[in-house]
Amino acid sequence: MNNKFIIVIFGGLGDLAQNKLYPVIYSLYKKYRLLNCTKIISTGRRPNVDKEEFLKILEKSIKTHDDSFFSLFDFVKFDLEKEEEYNHLKNMLSNFKEEEFIFYLATPPTTFETIIKNLGEFLKSFPNKRKIVIEKPFGYNLYSAQKLNQLIKIYFKEEEVYRIDHFLGKETVQNIFGLRFSNIIFEGIWNRNFIDHIQISALEDIGVEGRLGYYDKVGALRDMIQNHLIQILSIVAMEPPCCINEKEIRDEKIKVLKSIREIKREDVPLYAVRGQYEGYLIDENLSQSNTETYAAVKLFIENLRWDGVPFYLRTGKKLKRKETSIIIVFKKIPGLFSKILDCMPQEDIIGFKIAPENKIILSFQLRPLGGSMLSCPVSTSMEWTGPNIEAYETLFMDIIEGDQSLFIRKDEIEKSWEIVQPILDFWKDDPNIPIYPQGSWGPKEAEELIRRDGREWRYIDG
Repeated sequence: MNNKFIIVIFGGLGDLAQNKLYPVIYSLYKKYRLLNCTKIISTGRRPNVDKEEFLKILEKSIKTHDDSFFSLFDFVKFDLEKEEEYNHLKNMLSNFKEEEFIFYLATPPTTFETIIKNLGEFLKSFPNKRKIVIEKPFGYNLYSAQKLNQLIKIYFKEEEVYRIDHFLGKETVQNIFGLRFSNIIFEGIWNRNFIDHIQISALEDIGVEGRLGYYDKVGALRDMIQNHLIQILSIVAMEPPCCINEKEIRDEKIKVLKSIREIKREDVPLYAVRGQYEGYLIDENLSQSNTETYAAVKLFIENLRWDGVPFYLRTGKKLKRKETSIIIVFKKIPGLFSKILDCMPQEDIIGFKIAPENKIILSFQLRPLGGSMLSCPVSTSMEWTGPNIEAYETLFMDIIEGDQSLFIRKDEIEKSWEIVQPILDFWKDDPNIPIYPQGSWGPKEAEELIRRDGREWRYIDG
């Protein structure tokens, strides 16, 4: 980016800013990617934090002392609900005539509307270019997402809005795109003729970890599937774009989302299951809660490429281990081989492991060394591993450069809510929630969901 710019971070004392944003901004600074950054204004409402105390927090966040980096920062005590606070910010920004403004909302979603309204009003008197970055969750249901989009449209153009999903910045997720469209051997088999089904999982071995105030109102379906996993699905299933640019890529993703079969309310038990880990109420000191800590959903994409291929999406907490992955399971070899072999070869697999490390695995069948031609084949893997580059660094650089390819467009966010809304409505009126043991793979109902189709859940490392 050749133009000068200013970054304004709302929620500058929060966990997101301290654990992700400041380290990422410092990494970009050390790589000389912030040469045109004139100022970084961080806001927070803690009464006992002044500029000096803020710099101590910043130093702890980036794990070093760097006066030249610190000199970029101003800290402003800021109550998001008070109009006079925005007037003070307006006066500060009026000193910058040429810079582009980047506003980052690292705040709870309940504050989004207030910030957008106040920013939008005072920016009417500014000729400066501007961008606004909005974290998840973007709404709590379809209606609230539509309402928030309508508000944004009043004050900002769509090309100024960056709805962030940090999963899209992860190296392995972006390599789905690279593997498919850079290699004809993969794109040629990326369809219903060869692929049996696809599993997209985000499994955690930890619990809520201090996020109860947010999590108990949201649950696993909203927290992970509605945004992260459905976004990954759209990348896995999209058609090749005519051009590598933000419009064409996002156009292809929305076509996928529009092709997903509607789940009718009465059919929800056939397509979705939930669960809550044993001890959730005790761990979080709750008297009662119907919030799911596990969710699994089966989706179908009704187009020529994917007709009849199920996509299984699942996420959960307090499970056996942490694994975020996409597993492409190919169809079994024709049954005639069972006549000449003692056992059937396993299905071929392409696996993308996103966490806890980056890994791509191609698992296929070969004759074992020293074995006979007709002995059972063994599974052989080829792995690609790469550095675990922080997703927020990729996304932050895209924001600065104005590339929206890895950000969610208005129609995408609303369509993803539309997909899960019948499930949310059904679960809201159903008091029965299965309980699963901590350290397991989730509720037995999730196993039944996939076994009814003659399949089983897969894991990249066994």
